[in-house]
Amino acid sequence: MSDLRIIRGASPSRHGGIHWYEWKPKDEARIGPIAPDLVLLHPLPHDGAFFNTIAPFLAAGRTVIAPDYPGYGRSDPFGGTPSVEMYADAMMDTIRSRDTHGKADLFGFHTGSLVATEMSLRYPDEVHSLVQVDVPFFDPVKRKELLDSDWAVGGFIAAFSYPCEERYTKLQHETLVLATASDLLEPSRNAVEAMPGSVLREFPDIEAPALENGAAAISEATLQFLDP
Repeated sequence: MSDLRIIRGASPSRHGGIHWYEWKPKDEARIGPIAPDLVLLHPLPHDGAFFNTIAPFLAAGRTVIAPDYPGYGRSDPFGGTPSVEMYADAMMDTIRSRDTHGKADLFGFHTGSLVATEMSLRYPDEVHSLVQVDVPFFDPVKRKELLDSDWAVGGFIAAFSYPCEERYTKLQHETLVLATASDLLEPSRNAVEAMPGSVLREFPDIEAPALENGAAAISEATLQFLDP
């Protein structure tokens, strides 16, 4: 979209340099005076560029940022054991290094939903609202199965180790869950059941790749929730 400014940059974090993408209106008068920045949290094993299709829709009236987790994209490598908590800390450091108009809104897809949840629990005063798409809300039995599978490498270990049933019940922020026609439909429903006051919207006609095929519908639902 030619009316957007797209830039790349980097910010420091306690886990190394974090590379990010940013979309914002060229005419900054279009940015709402109190509109928080919207931080897009990517699934694994991707990076912030995963949101290239949907980000321009979301940036119609606000600044949208998509950082790369440590060890992904152009961010610095991470030599320790990956965890959702580590990703959450690095993402919050990135937000703090920028002018986010106060609290930030968070948009997580797959693993990014877990990172958004952990950021909200660790830094509740710095997060405004959450949108989570296709949530990998796995119970202990499913997590053990995944940890014993060939998928349990790199950052996937972080996702498969995250105790969703413990963390999601503590979430107090307003949260919208969007569920598409994927294998994560039922886990997304379970996430909503665990979260007090959350809202579920299902999109049975949107199939993978969800953020490409459903960019317009998902962004419309997101902005209606964030900017009622």
